[in-house]
Amino acid sequence: MKLNLFAPLNTTSYGYHSSYTYHYLSKMGWDVRHLPIGQNNPDEKFSFGKEKFHYDAPCLKIWHQFDLSGFTGSPKIGFTVFELEDLNENEVWNMKYPDKLIVASKWAQKVCENHGINASVVPLGYDHEIFYPTPQEEKDHTIFGNFGKWEIRKGHDVLIRAFNAAFEKDDNVTLVMMPSNPFLSETQRSAWEKMYLNSKLGSKVQIVPRLPNHKDVAHVMNQIHCGVFPARAEGWNLEPLELLACGKHLIISDCTGHKEYANSNNSMMIDMPDKFESAYDGVFFNGASKWRSLGKDQFDQLVNYMREFHKNRSYIINSNGVKDSKEFTWENSIDKLSKKIV
Repeated sequence: MKLNLFAPLNTTSYGYHSSYTYHYLSKMGWDVRHLPIGQNNPDEKFSFGKEKFHYDAPCLKIWHQFDLSGFTGSPKIGFTVFELEDLNENEVWNMKYPDKLIVASKWAQKVCENHGINASVVPLGYDHEIFYPTPQEEKDHTIFGNFGKWEIRKGHDVLIRAFNAAFEKDDNVTLVMMPSNPFLSETQRSAWEKMYLNSKLGSKVQIVPRLPNHKDVAHVMNQIHCGVFPARAEGWNLEPLELLACGKHLIISDCTGHKEYANSNNSMMIDMPDKFESAYDGVFFNGASKWRSLGKDQFDQLVNYMREFHKNRSYIINSNGVKDSKEFTWENSIDKLSKKIV
């Protein structure tokens, strides 16, 4: 089978998605011609570059929901990941353009249906050769962690307040943050860091800079006990899935894209009723749409979950998380994708 792949080649989520798509489809015998889009730089694991496209082959474009034109070949297949439940006119127009549209979760599929868009689901994946449980020494100390770029959408404004409310200075707890966001200015980045490091428990916060590869990320993940993700909206949220694959416990909001793999069987879910607020952060979102509200009830539940986890010292492997995550390897994802693009 032949395929033209329009997708970025970088270390963003879309870049990883395109890298694994190219890699595993090629292993399956597909003749994939990759044409990079967006800002590109060499990938950490796979090496491939711009190639001559097929004249007579399907074209898969892995890209933003507001830019799904520009295909070579037929049929035109769009694969997009988005965070919000309200789609604007331009997004709907672009998402209706491909002959086939693929999204990453049943939540996203439902959003599409609400806007008159037909879409099928192919969940994304994680690299099981990198993310897996490793032995961890038990200590009288709880390490919480959050992985994902600085954003209000991800609940980073609430997380540090909850950490400070949950514990005191004499509690043996640490909050590890890996929040590098290359799209922020130095002033914006500094403001986030000061919010955390200058807080009541700032001495218990560790901010890890961007690491060069996924193996280093997995090493950090395997040092923590519980991931904490009070997100208002997520298209997929790969890092909690990687933590589940590492056998870690999760405290995570019960909404949007990550519900595809996070549930009450493997995670402590923060109740997120259908209550919305303006999606505004002054950087990436201008308030034209809405996302889930993190109110007092959600804040209190987050605080209680963190306290309970520290009190119970649940350092054993999250076996349910490990088991459930195995459905979402990149091999499984690309195998499902191959059946959608023929």
